[in-house]
Order: sequence, then C-alpha cells, then structure tokens
Amino acid sequence: MSARAPTAAALLLAAALARGQGRPPAETAGQPRSTAVYPEQDISLRFSHRQHLALRNAHCMQCHWLVPGSDHSYDRNIPEEARCAACHRIEAASRGEKVDPPSACRDCHPGFDFTVHKAPRPSTFPAPNLLFSHVRHLARGSGCADCHGSMEAVELATRAQLPRMATCLQCHDGAKASADCATCHPRALKARGGLVETHFASGELRPGPGNPLGLDHGPRYERFHSQVAARQREQCMACHSEASCGKCHEGAIRPQSIHPGDYISTHMVPARQGVERCDACHRRQSFCVACHERTGVGSNADAPFYDPTKARVHPSTWLVPGPGHHGVQAARNIASCASCHREEQCLGCHASAVGTTSGTHVNPHPPGFAGRCRDLARKNDRACAKCHDLSQPSDAAARCR
Repeated sequence: MSARAPTAAALLLAAALARGQGRPPAETAGQPRSTAVYPEQDISLRFSHRQHLALRNAHCMQCHWLVPGSDHSYDRNIPEEARCAACHRIEAASRGEKVDPPSACRDCHPGFDFTVHKAPRPSTFPAPNLLFSHVRHLARGSGCADCHGSMEAVELATRAQLPRMATCLQCHDGAKASADCATCHPRALKARGGLVETHFASGELRPGPGNPLGLDHGPRYERFHSQVAARQREQCMACHSEASCGKCHEGAIRPQSIHPGDYISTHMVPARQGVERCDACHRRQSFCVACHERTGVGSNADAPFYDPTKARVHPSTWLVPGPGHHGVQAARNIASCASCHREEQCLGCHASAVGTTSGTHVNPHPPGFAGRCRDLARKNDRACAKCHDLSQPSDAAARCR
C-alpha cells in the first residue's frame, strides 16, 4: 500500500477507536500462538509501547497510520523510519548532537554501528495466514485493544499481541459476525476441494490445547473424535472431507494408534461388548477368523498351528443346558457363530445322516418341535437335509416323530 498522509478526521476517529470505546481489552499476552497462523518473526528492534503511550495525547494511529486503509492481512502496517523521524531527530544524532528523545541508530537497532555497517539488520514480519480487513473491523466499531489487548504495559510488541481464536469468537459467534471457519482461514486450492488450508510453510494448522471449540487434536484424539464429530460436524467438515474419514474407516490400512499397546491380548473383552464397533473397521470372516486360525485359536486352526491351550474361547457353560448354552447364544446371533465356525462343525454333533457326514445324533430342536416340523419340511426341506439323509426312510421318518 502506498504511503499517504492521514487526514485530521481519520486521526480523530483512530484515537477514539484506539481507546477501545469502553470495551474490555482482549486477553492476548502470554498465550501461545500457532505458527501456522502467525509465522515466527525475527525482530531486530528495541521499542517500548509503554513509554510511547505514556506520552500526552499518544494513540496507536500516530504510528500505525496506514491501518484505517488496510484491507488485507499481508498489508505492512508497521511504521517505517520516516514515521519515527517525525519525533526522533535521527540525522542530528548521527552527527553526534545530543537530542531528546534519544535518536541514535543503536537506540532502536541494538548493536548497530553505522561506521561499520551500511544498514541495520532487517526485521522480518511474515504475513499471517489469515483473511483479515482492518477497514471492515473499524467500520463496525472495533477498537485496537479489542483484538490486540491493552498495550500500556507492553514493551516490544510481537506475535503475542496478535489475537487468538478465542478473542475472534467473542464477535464471530454466528450472530454478530459469521462463525464460518472460511471467514478467517483461507481455503486451499482445488486439490483439496475448497476446504480450509491446513498445511503452510510455517507449520500445520491443527487445533491445540485450549481450543475454544473443544477441537483439541492432541494425543489420542482419534479415540474420542467421533463424539466431537457428532456434535460439531460442520466444524469438522471445514477441514476434513468424507474421503479423509474413509482413509481410516474404510481403508485397508488403519493407523495403529487406534488401539492401545498390546491390544491383541485384551481385545476379546471389548469385542464381546460391542461387535458392531469392531465391524466398523474389521471383517470378521477375512480378518478375525484368519488371525485366529493362524495363531492356533479355535478348532479350525490348521494342524501345525493348532494349540489346545488356546483353542478354548467359550465359557465353561457353553455345553451345559441353561442361558449360557451355545444353542441359546446361536439363536440370538447366529452370524456371530458363523464368523468362526463352519457348518460342518455343527453337523459333527447334530447330524443323524449315515452318509459322508455322520453326527452323534444330538437333537438341536427345542421341545415340541415335532408338532410343526412337517409343515416346515413341506415349505423347504433343504434345511432338514443338512442333518438328515432324506433318502433313507428310517431317517426320514425319525426326523418328524
């Protein structure tokens, strides 16, 4: 932005705005800032806001006079040396004259000697990775202290005086101003489908401790992020797409951090409590059964891997009549049984056929079943044929006695 002289009206307006119009100052000092939002600065200056604001009739816009016309976050609103020369007699000090206020180069540039160096080491103030307009905020009555906090006790202003998200949300609450993330955070290129950009040269935009929306993406966040997503889906979808969710929830490879260490030794407890949650990522037939058989757990394991000490996965009441009997459990959820057991295992006990599959004639039917078995057989006797040899009259008669 080109330099221009401030009008008297602009200075009077700026002075009123600088006082915050009676609003409480923003709490900003002493709190960490994300380098993804505010890149690190390299400031080779000595300056005291405290001393300057203590002067009579001093206000922010006397030095930051370009702010009323600043419409972008990358505008450089830091005063140049020519602005300082309005009060500091720099040329006289360079000739060795005694001046007040101090105006020698080393008074503002520590260690600088103009007889040795041509110019002081430049400071770097990278532009924030934000969308921001001073023009629009000033037009709505915002004051300097509303965003930057009180400067009366501040020496050199740094990133610590730039507003944090909690400060912005005092106004950006969806009522007074938009709460849409893309209002302040720039969107990415088309490669990310217009989502909020999260990767910058200065760091990754990742909500941390104290995030005012409760979106702290700290350690183990993947363990409870579903609860947050259920409450604040719109916030999540500002940065994450459905495809990013699918990388874990539908992909072939999931992050190992989903489960705690040595989870394989304890996974059977949560698996019994909530099979549906396991099924969200794992397919029982291709994942669970294959692992059990490879490790010798279950009677289906191949002979080289079978270990009788590991094969028992059912409780001791599994074959005892009562609520814990395997027949009761199978009636409740046969799909759970089928995830580990093949049909021939059931036939090994329940079949009565004398053919290739000979069982031990254990009757799987409940009391009174004979009264309705004929009707069931008329509709579809293929289920009967699993256990009974329908070609043998003796077996065919026995099945409905």
